[in-house]
Amino acid sequence: MSDVTVIGLGNMGSALARAFLLAGKTVTVWNRSPARTAQLESLGGVAAASAGVAVAASPVVVACLTDYTATAEVLGADDVAGALAGRLVIQLTSGTPKQARALDAWVRDRGADYLDGAIAAWPRHIGGAEAAITVVGPQATFRQAESLLGLLAGSVTYLGTDIGHASARFNAGLAYFAGHWLGFNQGAAICEAEGIDPAMFGETMAGLAPAFAEDMRHMGSVIAMDRFEDPESTIGTAGADIARLLEASGDLGVGTAFPALAADIFRRASDAGHGAEDHTAVIKVLRSV
Repeated sequence: MSDVTVIGLGNMGSALARAFLLAGKTVTVWNRSPARTAQLESLGGVAAASAGVAVAASPVVVACLTDYTATAEVLGADDVAGALAGRLVIQLTSGTPKQARALDAWVRDRGADYLDGAIAAWPRHIGGAEAAITVVGPQATFRQAESLLGLLAGSVTYLGTDIGHASARFNAGLAYFAGHWLGFNQGAAICEAEGIDPAMFGETMAGLAPAFAEDMRHMGSVIAMDRFEDPESTIGTAGADIARLLEASGDLGVGTAFPALAADIFRRASDAGHGAEDHTAVIKVLRSV
């Protein structure tokens, strides 16, 4: 048997398999499109003829397909489901806490162990110190897989037994990055409209990284303690600035969808009576639909 099987060889799945191979592990690989296995075979990977053969080939199966639905479809085939007993399935793809809990129950019903994980890295980071993976599941099961997962990332964090928490943490981070990506590009569009080099804008924003880190710690602490009084920045002042951002974007003829969304949320928070509270009090209008 090989040490580990990797199912799903997109950019991230291929990076996972490559990291295992470069660490000296014997690796079986399988992909719905067989053409993706060639490069990994050149590094010593063994391409399985089917997903069922791939699962049977190793005690540990790392799944990194498009999403949980794709994983369930692959594992649900008769020859695959029948080979799961006694295996450890580690799911490393994005999805929802609900999907993670459903897949966990399905896998365990077939006699296999299950860990759910979330990757915080680009494929190029896998196998290096920059990559981080969070994992949930039974602690004893995690300990069995910890050294193997350590070959993929410089930081492997165990979040406990709640099988939905890795996905929840991933989606929480994604919420931040969605705003980060949209916000940066909104700023870059404003710069372009005014003849300012977007690369210089990027350097300026990168220089503010320490201040952003401190603000994130501040926001997390304020929200956790539910203490929004005595702010340095209020819903009212931040909301007024964002309203001006919306106006400036319109004047310059660049997209207004992102600042309009932000302005609407801050306006709702102010209308709800939170205008004098810390800007983190905007969470009060986001906690429920």
